[in-house]
Amino acid sequence: MTEKYTQSLVGQAEAELELKKVARETESAAESFQSVQKKSGFLGRYVWPVLRVPLYIVFLIASVVLILLALEKVAYWSLGKTYVSSIYPGNLIMARRDFTMPVSHYDYDFVPGVCLEYNISKGNRYEYANNAGFREPRDIPKEKPADEYRVFLTGGSTAFGMGPVGEAAFAMNNYGIEYRETISHALEMILNATAPIEGKTIKVYNTAVWGHAYQHLLMRYMTKLRDYSPDLVISLDGANELPMISKLTPDWNYFREGQFHNILEEVFAYNGPGLSSYLTLWFKNNSYLVTLFWNGRDLFQELNKGIHMQRGLSETFGTDPFANLSVEEKSRRVDRNIAAVVRVMEDYHAALQNDGIPHIIALQPWFYLSQKQKHEKEQILDSLSGYRTYYGIPSDKMYQLYLERARQSAERTNYFLVDFSDYFDDVTEWVFTDWCHLTPGANFLLAKELANLVKEHIFARPLDETDKIKEKDSFFWDLAASGTVKYAPAPDSSDVGPENVLRGYPGEVLFSARSVKDQPLEMVFDFGEAHTMSRIRVVWADEASVPHEWEMETSLDEKQWEPFVRATSQQTDSFSRWPGFEYYAAKPVQARFVRYKPIRVAERSIRLRSLSVYR
Repeated sequence: MTEKYTQSLVGQAEAELELKKVARETESAAESFQSVQKKSGFLGRYVWPVLRVPLYIVFLIASVVLILLALEKVAYWSLGKTYVSSIYPGNLIMARRDFTMPVSHYDYDFVPGVCLEYNISKGNRYEYANNAGFREPRDIPKEKPADEYRVFLTGGSTAFGMGPVGEAAFAMNNYGIEYRETISHALEMILNATAPIEGKTIKVYNTAVWGHAYQHLLMRYMTKLRDYSPDLVISLDGANELPMISKLTPDWNYFREGQFHNILEEVFAYNGPGLSSYLTLWFKNNSYLVTLFWNGRDLFQELNKGIHMQRGLSETFGTDPFANLSVEEKSRRVDRNIAAVVRVMEDYHAALQNDGIPHIIALQPWFYLSQKQKHEKEQILDSLSGYRTYYGIPSDKMYQLYLERARQSAERTNYFLVDFSDYFDDVTEWVFTDWCHLTPGANFLLAKELANLVKEHIFARPLDETDKIKEKDSFFWDLAASGTVKYAPAPDSSDVGPENVLRGYPGEVLFSARSVKDQPLEMVFDFGEAHTMSRIRVVWADEASVPHEWEMETSLDEKQWEPFVRATSQQTDSFSRWPGFEYYAAKPVQARFVRYKPIRVAERSIRLRSLSVYR
C-alpha cells in the first residue's frame, strides 16, 4: 500500500514537472513570437520602404536583361535562317561586322575576314578579306618570305574590282567581278608567265579599298602598307578625287573631304553625336538583334550618308550649293582643290621614293570623258544621269582639268605617271560597267599594259613582238564560246551534252560522259579559224571529275598537235564553286583546234562545266 502510494506521488511530481516544462516552453515561444512581431514591425516600418525602390529597379533591370538575351537568341536563330548563314557558315559572329571600320589615319579600311563579294551569279564563291583586310584569297605575312617578290596594287574601287553601282547596277543586271577577273590577279599571272624572276614567285596583292583617293593611298602606305615591305607599288585611282575637288567650300581641306570622313570625325570626337555614332556602331558589331535590323546594309555607310545630308549636301551630288559664287571665285577654288590633290600625289611619290620602293602611279578611265564607240551596254549607261556632275560641275570637264594638272606635276617632279583616261578610245567591246568600273576584258588589258610597263621600266627587260598590244577588242573574246565541239564522247543524256561546256563562265549545267568504253577519251574544240591564244580556264563538274593528270593540246589542222599545258589534280583552284584550273602561257600560240585529254584517271569519264579560251 505504502509502495503504491509512493509511486503515485512520484508520478504526480513528474507530471507536475512536465507541465511546468511545457509552460516554460510555451512562454518562451510566446516571447519569441512577440520579439519577431516587434522586429517585423521594424522592417516593415523602417527598412522595407527604403529597399523597395532599389529592389524593384534591380528586378526590372534583370527582366530587361533576360528579355534582351532572349531576343538575342531569337535574332541569332533568325539570322541563321537568312542568306548570311551560307556566307558565314558556323561563324555568325562575322555577320555582325560591317565591310569597313574606322581608322584614324586614313578614314577607313576593310574588316579582316568580312565577306567582300556577295555576287556569286557567275559560279564563283563568296570572297572574304584576308588577315590584313585585302581582297585576297590568301593571307599575307608581314615578314616577306625570301622567295617572294611582293607587289601591291593600291587604289579605289576600280583597282579593287567592283561591279556597277547606283542606278547602273540595276541596268547592268548587277554584273559582278570575280577575284580572278581583277587587275591584280591578271597582272600576277602575266608577270609570272612572261617575266619570271629566278628563285622567286611574283605575288600581286589587291590592297585597294573602294572610295579611297590619293590622300588615302599616301596615309595608308605610311601607316600600314610599308610594314609589309613591298618590292613594287602600283596605284590606280583618279575618279574618287572628283567629288572632293568639285566641292567649293571656303574652308575646304582635302584630308577632311574623303568618303566616310564625316562619320570618322564623329566617332573619334568626344561629344554627343560622336558618342551616339560610336555606340550605334558598337551595338551593330556586337548584337545579333541590331544586325538583324540592319541586315543587308552597311551601317558605317548609312551613318555617314545621314551626316552628309544633315550638312546640306546631297549624296547624288546633283545640286549646286555654290551657284552664287562668281566665275572667278569658282575658278580660284577649283585651282586650290586640284593643287592640293596634286601635291599629295607628289608627296606619295616622295614617300615611296624615300623608302626605295619602285612605283607606278596611274590615272583611270572615266566613262563621260571616253571617246570610244559605245557598246550596247554602254549606250544604256549613256542614258543614265548618275555622276555626270558633282555639285553642278560637269565631271568630264573637271576630270580633264585634273588630268592635265597631274601630268604637268609628274613632268615637273619626274615621277612615273600613266594616264589611262583615253586608253579604251579605240575599243568597241564592252569596257565600262558604270562611270568608272570596268569589265573583265578591260581589266585584263590594263593588267597587260601594266605588266609591259613593269617589264620594261622596273625589270629593265626589252619587250618583244608578242608583248605588244594590237587589236584590243580581240582580248575580250572567249574563243571557245563562239566555237563548236568537234568531238566528244557520247553524253549520259541529251541534257548534259558537250555544248554546255561552251556557255562561258561555269554554272549548274555540264557535260557528262561517265563511262567511256571504246571511244577516245578526249574532247576537241573548233574555233572555226585560227586565232591567237595564250590563256585558258577549265572547270570540272566536281572534285571526283578532275583527272589525276591531264593535258591540253593545240592544232591548226587537226593533224599535227602541239602541247599547250599539262597539269594534275593537285593544281586546281577554288575561285569557282567547283574545281577549276587557269593557265597563262609564256608565249601566245596560233590555233584553230584545242584538244582536252585526261591522261591518268580513276575511271574513263569526262565531266566538265566550262572551257574558256582567250587571246
